[in-house]
Amino acid sequence: MRRIGGVVLTVTGFLACPCHLILTLPLLTTLLAGTALGSFLTHNAGFVYTGAAIYFVVALALGIRFLLAPARTNRDMAAACPTCPPVASERHVPETAALTGDVHTSGRLERR
Repeated sequence: MRRIGGVVLTVTGFLACPCHLILTLPLLTTLLAGTALGSFLTHNAGFVYTGAAIYFVVALALGIRFLLAPARTNRDMAAACPTCPPVASERHVPETAALTGDVHTSGRLERR
C-alpha cells in the first residue's frame, strides 16, 4: 500500500509542478469556463501557483519517502497498534477457571 501511495504522490506531484502550470492552468480555465471553479482559477492565479508549489514539494518528499523507505516489519506494525495484545509478556498471569470459584473434576462449581 505504501508503494501505491508513493507512486500516486510522486506522479501527482510532478503534474502539479509550477513549471507545468504555464501550460495546464490556461487549459484548465478553458475547460472550466463558465463555472465557479473556472472563475476562481482565473482571478486567483497567484493562489493556484502557491498551492501547486507547496503540493509539489510535499508530494514529492512524501512520495520518495514512501517509495525508498524500507518496508516495516510485523513487529513495527504491531507496536503501532495500541489495542493489539503484546506478542510476549514478561510476567506470567495464571488463568482462573471461573471468577467466583474453582471447577473440580465433577464439573460442579464450588464457592469459596
